Amino acid sequence: MQTSQSFDDPAAAIRWAKLLDRVGPIEAERVLAAQLAAAPEVTMLTPWLHRHVKLLGESVEEETKRKYRRIIDHSITPFFNGNHLPVDAVTPDLDVAWVEWLAHELGNSPKTIANKHGLLCSAMAAAARRRPTPLIPWNPCADTKLPKRISREVDHLGEDEFELVDELLAPFWRSWWEFGVMSMARPGEQGALTVGDINRMTGAVSITKAWKWANGKLKLGDPKSARGIRTTFVPLETVARLDLDRDASAPLFVGHTGRPVTSIRFWDEGWAPMMDRLRALAADDSTPFGGRKGWEGLPYDVLRQRFGHLAKRMAAKKLTPYTSRHTGISWRLQDGEPIWVVSRDAGHSSIAITDARYGHISAAASAASAEAIAGRLPRLRAHILDLEQARRRRLVRLGQLGEIERVAGGFEAVWMDEHGLVRSTVFIKYDEAVDHVAEHEAGDLLAAA
Repeated sequence: MQTSQSFDDPAAAIRWAKLLDRVGPIEAERVLAAQLAAAPEVTMLTPWLHRHVKLLGESVEEETKRKYRRIIDHSITPFFNGNHLPVDAVTPDLDVAWVEWLAHELGNSPKTIANKHGLLCSAMAAAARRRPTPLIPWNPCADTKLPKRISREVDHLGEDEFELVDELLAPFWRSWWEFGVMSMARPGEQGALTVGDINRMTGAVSITKAWKWANGKLKLGDPKSARGIRTTFVPLETVARLDLDRDASAPLFVGHTGRPVTSIRFWDEGWAPMMDRLRALAADDSTPFGGRKGWEGLPYDVLRQRFGHLAKRMAAKKLTPYTSRHTGISWRLQDGEPIWVVSRDAGHSSIAITDARYGHISAAASAASAEAIAGRLPRLRAHILDLEQARRRRLVRLGQLGEIERVAGGFEAVWMDEHGLVRSTVFIKYDEAVDHVAEHEAGDLLAAA
């Protein structure tokens, strides 16, 4: 068995030694044979990848193509020695070794690996489709198994948490925050809106453009996907907070200098100071709330009394300007709005994306389905297994039996007794209030059910 190779070019010897270390002797010998057999006109991997990106033309934005070229130069060429490796020398084994290299040597996340591999895979597929003569007979990257992407549940806010953020923002930024939640718009889309994009009579919002980065600068372009061009609706109460008595072409949101608000400006001037105040409130630090700091909101003592119990919990969440979007989507799903409607209004490219990221939140429809199918079971069985009380507790939680309101002292349970009189009691724990209403409510299901 051959245990060495001779090279006339020292650089070629070094490149082959690195390949040998990465993929082992059998695969390295095969690659070397392909390189030695390659005629001068054979297409090498890196030039083909760059040509593939160029041929994407207007279907891909220039900023995206710039990112693709960086991936080619920094993540593909160094491993494959792409300027010296023929396209037809790429094999499934070599592709797998590259994926492992990205994960273990470069420390790339599963999502980043999927993005980089997607570029290589699409270029190899194009090489196999090339006519009249394909560069390769088939796509060696098509069946490569990639690291699993475990989606982290996005952090969204409850109503009291939304109110806390609203109070901690400087008053100037509160309309931006509320609009982001109610419209579910991406920050880049929200900042690109003009006065004419809002219908003050109906609350319709026409989203047709977005701020994007291109060559290190912000420019107006299309939304993230084709479905990003959409019309959604916000409450008229939200519309009332907007300054619409201006020219239709004027930016909807402008900063203190009169320039359009971008996501970067909101982060610097609105969000980051709010997060500083949130962390201070969680740490019982009143410093950011003094008059010398220019604070225009509620006094520190009032904030601490109303929201002190929330601050520590919220400070542990991963909060970003996109939290407004996540919260708006989550609220709509919690309220039972069909997921396809939420997906459309949020501008997701497919319902699958909405379901993958937020489907666990959409409990209302699942609970209603379970309640409907329970009617197929014999009533006697429900009593024997003591399921009736569990069914009533579920209806209470869905707001369809009695009422439970959060109050200063805990949770107020409201129910109608057997005489038709409305009663109420405050419980410290939510579950205790649910159990009490489920046991004592004598009225019918609420009409909204």
